[in-house]
Amino acid sequence: MSQEIQLVNNLPLQPAIGPQMLAPAGMAEPTPLRRVHQLLRGRYLLAAVLACIGAVCGAAAGFLLPKPSWESIGVVHVHPVIHNPGPKDDVQLLAQNYLTNVMVELHSERTIRQAMQSPAWKQVRSYPGDFVPPEDVTEFGKNLTIKPVPFAPEMIQVIYDDSRKDGKEATQVAVKSLIAAFQASWIEKEAEPLDFKIQYSQKAKTDDELAISADNKAIHELIKEVGDDQQAVLATRYNHLFTLEEQLKQAKAMLANAEQDRDRKKAGLNGAQNYTEDEISRVDPQMQARLNARNEANTQYQLLLSEYGPAYPKVIECKKLLDIRKQEIAEAVTAFNNENFIETGPNGGTGIPVAKDLSKLKASVDGLTASYNQENENIRAIAARAAQIALYKEDIEAKKRDIVGRDATLESLAFEKLMGGTFSVVDEGSVPTPAADRRPVFAALGFFGGAAVPIGFLLLIGLANPRYRFSDETNAEMNGMNLLGILPDLPDRLSDPEQASIAAHCVHQIRTMLQISGSPDERRVFAITSAAPGDGKTSLTLALGLSYAACGARTLLIDCDLVGAGLTSRMNITSPAGVLEAIANRSLFEYVRSTDVADVTILPVGTAQTLHASTLSPAALRRLIDEARKQYDTILIDTGPILGSIEASLVCAAADAVVLTVARGQQRPLVEKAISRLTGIGAKLAGVVFNRAQSGDFDRSISGASSLRSAAAGNGHNGHDQPRYGTLGRAVHSHNRQSDINEG
Repeated sequence: MSQEIQLVNNLPLQPAIGPQMLAPAGMAEPTPLRRVHQLLRGRYLLAAVLACIGAVCGAAAGFLLPKPSWESIGVVHVHPVIHNPGPKDDVQLLAQNYLTNVMVELHSERTIRQAMQSPAWKQVRSYPGDFVPPEDVTEFGKNLTIKPVPFAPEMIQVIYDDSRKDGKEATQVAVKSLIAAFQASWIEKEAEPLDFKIQYSQKAKTDDELAISADNKAIHELIKEVGDDQQAVLATRYNHLFTLEEQLKQAKAMLANAEQDRDRKKAGLNGAQNYTEDEISRVDPQMQARLNARNEANTQYQLLLSEYGPAYPKVIECKKLLDIRKQEIAEAVTAFNNENFIETGPNGGTGIPVAKDLSKLKASVDGLTASYNQENENIRAIAARAAQIALYKEDIEAKKRDIVGRDATLESLAFEKLMGGTFSVVDEGSVPTPAADRRPVFAALGFFGGAAVPIGFLLLIGLANPRYRFSDETNAEMNGMNLLGILPDLPDRLSDPEQASIAAHCVHQIRTMLQISGSPDERRVFAITSAAPGDGKTSLTLALGLSYAACGARTLLIDCDLVGAGLTSRMNITSPAGVLEAIANRSLFEYVRSTDVADVTILPVGTAQTLHASTLSPAALRRLIDEARKQYDTILIDTGPILGSIEASLVCAAADAVVLTVARGQQRPLVEKAISRLTGIGAKLAGVVFNRAQSGDFDRSISGASSLRSAAAGNGHNGHDQPRYGTLGRAVHSHNRQSDINEG
């Protein structure tokens, strides 16, 4: 089939009707039924056939797969006896609970295992030794049903259903063995001394309570030592330990520095060993404070002496204070020289005092080391106590859980002591009979399930392959777009005059839609593009050009598809210069080439290639279009796909309107992205053309009378002339020639 665009208007042929809207803005989502219709459309026959096949297969499987089974029913009578009756409601509740416990015991794993170890059952289903496989126990439990007899609450039914080949023999044996195993267990339980069990459970509960009390006492003693919140105590201890660690590091560093300084002093590296009070004050703040105090006392003394004389009491008092300050300074100088060196700073700067006797620093380091080690021991001891407390608490919680279990056991034993009962077998197992036949139910389920599976599969295929298959699918999904028309799927070698005439008629309809969609001054320059290559945009451009020429409009075709250059090749134009030269030289007409169709000229692509697209600019392209407007009624520009070429965005933005071609089978997301791209660049969307429509689309879009008239107008022409125009172009061209002949 041809890959060209072929359109057919899907409206009745009434010129007064405007373009059909694909979907109004804000359109509601399709209903689920409508969505299912969209996915199954065109596949209904296949879906019906597959559904019928699936339904038949499913019904057959549902009827044949379930195996027929046999069942046997036994009946036992259990009569509760209450030794200390209370209120009537309590008696009924106790009786119901007692019967429930009996049914649970009948269906318990212990009773089932005892039944499966009976000699009668082993004759039917043998096992190696006395070991019964767990999967067989599970199967026995699934086949077993225990329920009360309706309207006889003291009667209990024991029903066994088996679908194996030997099920007829096994069902009655299973019921008899189970009832016998339960009866033996009943007799054994009735003979057990309940008082001994109660005493044992009570003693175990008391032991647990004493153990909890002992644990609580041990926890209390540990808490008295370390406190209630061990984590907070540990956090405080760790903080103290970190502080001691930092202090110890600083003390060790000071001791090491002092030892180095002392050794350098002893080696005579920095001069004399006796220092004046001024030298000491520069490195010792306390000496500086003493000098300041002495100077203040001396100043006060001199003032009082000059004013009152040496005999005045205050002068004498100030003299004594001054002597004390001097004596303190002298003693401090002597002590400093005895205990310290002065280490001169770099380049003769301020020095630092260095102790001659490092015993205090050593003692400080030793003391901090001892404190650090002791704190480490304290933390380990506290952590050990906290761990012990946690163990005690875990043991207490375990004991509490045991006590809860002991209480439940004591309650159950008390209930057993309160109540007794009689047990008798009414029917140890009926003759096996066929169980209820469930095959019709499974067949019905298989019928509907088998029919639903292929339909669901086809729905999944539709969801996984989002392509356009019918023209009216665009109506519901291209929001805000006009459907200009659709084209039928034409063969590569078009030989049917009627088919060619109808295709030409469709192109004329599209041209009419473009003409009536706005005034002639508003839309004269149209860009033809698509979402992807192969949608037939070039064929549409050529066909529309021929259609415009048929109505007497001077038409210019511009080939701006720098990759495909399909328009140039189809018009059989071989020119080294074209659209790029016209833009660069700002001269259109010397590059325009005439065609053998009246009123149709073409600006070929020339030697332009993909790499030349980067040289195009919007302003230059608009200048070319404005120059073309002066001489032509209609300008049609064939450009590359909007999503795959640079020139397409420039052309679509500069044109008066854009026609988007969509071929049947095109991906929906790709078309939606193309529309979004056109909207994003500010292009004016004239509408969309649906290509390669099927016959069903075509039949729905054109009335029968219009088809006959257009076909009659095309009779007498074989469609083989002008082969270079392509299938759609040949159809339009031949239709135009036939019209001219008829008019002549």
